[in-house]
Amino acid sequence: MNKENIKAVLFDLDGTLFKTEAYQIKAWDEILKKRGITVSPKDYFRYIGKTAREVEKDLIKGFGLKIQEGELEKEKEELILKWFGSKDLELMPYAREAVEFFSSHPCVRMALCTSGSRNEVVCKLKKNNLCDKFDVIITKDDVSRGKPAPDIYLEAMKRLGLQGYECLAVEDTEHGLEAAKQAGAFCFAVPQEFSLGQNFSKADKVLDSLKDLVCFFE
Repeated sequence: MNKENIKAVLFDLDGTLFKTEAYQIKAWDEILKKRGITVSPKDYFRYIGKTAREVEKDLIKGFGLKIQEGELEKEKEELILKWFGSKDLELMPYAREAVEFFSSHPCVRMALCTSGSRNEVVCKLKKNNLCDKFDVIITKDDVSRGKPAPDIYLEAMKRLGLQGYECLAVEDTEHGLEAAKQAGAFCFAVPQEFSLGQNFSKADKVLDSLKDLVCFFE
């Protein structure tokens, strides 16, 4: 990968820019406990990076839940929005510095490509005054399939008017990495505490933090 050919950096949100993966796990845990199901936090790790829709499908199948499609997804989003609306949301290390760097970069545009809903995303960005930093914001509401399908990244490329080889995705999970690579983008992985055990062998680089991303372009 030649950095001079990269025209856009496409950021994931949860676990990449925001330290919010623990809330996602907690939400699923509370929803399942209401139904008498107990799952260890470690068992949730395999869902990190997937959309709520995909996680719901796995849970319904795995536990034989007799519920209406979308029920768990709706409950989970309502719970997340309630929490995020009342709490300060912590950024990942060097996340603000990275966003500021690319928002003022003369040659590289910036997109947000997340499996979260638009309501959830706007809530998070407003909390940290980041709403106006991205050229394009793609959420699960903009596509028919979430990660690990490539749709979110393909939609971002379409709106930016770019090809995959002109884009660098930044992800913290194996599912996000898979989505980016299927879309034809380069991808740097920045594993966090909930995704350290995932397979990042397809990544073009594995970074310790977003500081390494900024250094790469500097």
